[in-house]
Amino acid sequence: MDSFTHAFAIAIPLLLAGNAALVPFAIIGAVIPDIDATFFIIPDDEPSQYIFTHGGVTHSIVGATLLSLVIFCALYFLSGISWFGQFFPQEVTLMAGAAIFAGAMLHIFLDYLAYPGIPLLWPFSTEKFTVGIFPGPSLPILFLSLTLFVLVLTGRAGERHYTAYLAIFLAIILVYGGIAAYANIETNGEAIPTIHPTRWITIVETDESFIVRPYSIPDGTGRETVYQKYLNITPDELAGIAMLPEVKRLYYHSYIVTAERRGDQILLHDPLREEKIFRYPLDHSSLLIPVPEIRS
Repeated sequence: MDSFTHAFAIAIPLLLAGNAALVPFAIIGAVIPDIDATFFIIPDDEPSQYIFTHGGVTHSIVGATLLSLVIFCALYFLSGISWFGQFFPQEVTLMAGAAIFAGAMLHIFLDYLAYPGIPLLWPFSTEKFTVGIFPGPSLPILFLSLTLFVLVLTGRAGERHYTAYLAIFLAIILVYGGIAAYANIETNGEAIPTIHPTRWITIVETDESFIVRPYSIPDGTGRETVYQKYLNITPDELAGIAMLPEVKRLYYHSYIVTAERRGDQILLHDPLREEKIFRYPLDHSSLLIPVPEIRS
């Protein structure tokens, strides 16, 4: 989800409940997990730290909790400094900390609705999890949030607008959730959403290949494309490079990965991202590495 939506999703329920003083803290908590968008230089320079990327460590339950605690402690400390204290609408109490935490957790939940997923269980696992309702940021929800943002900026937003926003917001999630449920029933749970709500991509994995088919409502399954997993190389030969940091980084970002031996090098890549079938994540879609030496 976009930052406007994350902010409004936590602020509006608080406003309607009469807790306006907690709104600034909740908004900080709701947007702060996206601070990881500034971390890209870390995994670029050090592949083993691939979890420090957008939608990575700060989008886990543990990471968001720790981040909330750090923000709360920082605000509590700053509020005690006379010059900074004037900017705080109320005393930084445990209720303010709870609002920060609630905003962060709601952020995690909303991003959990979208592909390519988030590593909820870090540091215990870097596996990505998603409900798979949205293909990333939802365009209808983004438009809805921007409309409310304009109303707020122009001073025209009121309780009825907040109520309408919340109702439409939940309705969009329910509608997309229903479409996703139908698509997954029809494709045996293989459907991945695209920008168009009625068009999906299905991926079926076999021992030798990935079978990719478009799916649309109501037209059904389209023509398949087969991507061979291995070309001039065997799974056993890949075992020697599976734990390399750059290889793990590639798999973390990819929908599928194919391997091809080219002389004394191995090409690993995600053809779905390279062919722009999926445009995100943008980076680390291919990798060319030397064939590992076999030790006797």
